[in-house]
Amino acid sequence: MKIHQLKILPEHFDPVFQGIKTAEVRYNDRQYQVGDVLELKEWIPDRFTGSKLWRTVLHVAELKDFKDGYVLLSLRPSFSYEIRTTESL
Repeated sequence: MKIHQLKILPEHFDPVFQGIKTAEVRYNDRQYQVGDVLELKEWIPDRFTGSKLWRTVLHVAELKDFKDGYVLLSLRPSFSYEIRTTESL
């Protein structure tokens, strides 16, 4: 199990935070595997907002027919707490 620290834009962070978005398309340069944890850190141009959340990878689907080298990661919450700053609201 690895922990991957990743940037995520606010328009994607918010739906993940709310539990609406439960999957991520990512370039597979990190060799994602089931059980890995994504530490998603909200990023606006030039800096992090301080908001972050953690999701565990439940399934990894290769997207060769869509875009070679990319995967669809199915996610579930990892911890019982998340950090949301007022700056990013």
